[in-house]
Parts: sequence; structure tokens; C-alpha cells
Amino acid sequence: MTAPTQHPPRGLGGTGPHGAAAPDDGHRRYRDHRLDAEIVSIVVGGCCVSSDPNVIITTTLGSCIATCLFDPVAGVGGMNHFLLPDGGSDTLSASARYGSAAMEQLINRMLSITGRRDRLRAKVFGGAGVTGTRNSIGQRNIDFAMEYLATEGIPTISWDVGGTQARSIRFYPATGRSQRRLVGGDAIRDITRSESSFMERLRKTRIDGDIELF
Repeated sequence: MTAPTQHPPRGLGGTGPHGAAAPDDGHRRYRDHRLDAEIVSIVVGGCCVSSDPNVIITTTLGSCIATCLFDPVAGVGGMNHFLLPDGGSDTLSASARYGSAAMEQLINRMLSITGRRDRLRAKVFGGAGVTGTRNSIGQRNIDFAMEYLATEGIPTISWDVGGTQARSIRFYPATGRSQRRLVGGDAIRDITRSESSFMERLRKTRIDGDIELF
């Protein structure tokens, strides 16, 4: 994997009050002996927050977005992975509600540990126009994430978004370090299939009440 151009400072305050990743939905865990780390792999709709220096959060993105938040003082970080609905019969307000649910979940889990919104820093990945998806979906995801973070007053210190290639992301929540690798071939077909399946789920979800997708 190659690292993005910017990296935040390493954590200054140990591992924080929660050593392991929270038991969130939308992910799987396994031990990577080569990296000597516990991997928490999240899929679309997933979210994970951890202060464990031995945890690496990973995901693979096509037109989806992953927002990584971290507090460099508390040594706590987290990642979500979301996809806004496409045009179809969904309104823009409904689309925003899905994105807001994903962002609020990540922010609230971070604040439940650190209690300090002013120290949060963000990195944003994804939003590609990959084969089999509509390019506008990726750009809408990018625009939403950037605008949401700006409105919330959370600085976005680095990003790797857009283009036409899928991305594989590693995020080290205790330090805020991130790595990304561009992927292609069979992986793109798997990503497209996963995103299409989730998009269909969004289309069938009622929007007049609470949204429970995560």
C-alpha cells in the first residue's frame, strides 16, 4: 500500500478508555500475523471506533465514501463507510438523511469516548466513478462528506477521492495514520456488486421514520 501525502500527528495520550474496537455491526475481524495486528474490516453501512494501537480498520471503496475521524490527543479514531442513494425515486432530502445517519453515528461514537469535538480531525476517501456505477453518485458522496464536515466544524486534513479506480484503505485509529492502494480487476466487480446490493436495500427502506441501516 502507498500512503496519502498527509499524515496527522501520532497520538499523544496512550490508548484512551476503550482499548478494543467497539462491537459494531457491518464488519468482520481477523488476526493478520504478517502485520501483527487485529484487522477490523468494514463494509458499506459499517462503522468502527477504537483506541487500540494493535487494531487496523480496513475497507474497500468504489463510489462509496469512508470518513476517518481521529483525536490525536486521546489516541482514538474511527471509520465509517457509506453510500448515498442514487436519483431514482429518492429525494435529495432523503439522500442527505442516509449520509447524516452515517456521519452522526461516527461522530457520536467518537464523542462518547473523547468528549472533545474540537480535537476531531478527518480524512476522506472514495467517491470513484467505477465501472458499473453512475459517476454522479461518487461525486455526490464526495460533496456530501466534505460539506458535512465543514458544517460540523471538523477540519478535513487530507483526502483521496474521485477518479475511476477503486481504493483499499487501511486506517490506524490510535494514531490517525492512513494508507490507500488503488485496486482493479475482479475486485472492482465485487465492489460494484456490493454497492448495487446496498443501493437496492436503500431503495426499499422507508424514509418516513428512523433509518436503521447500520
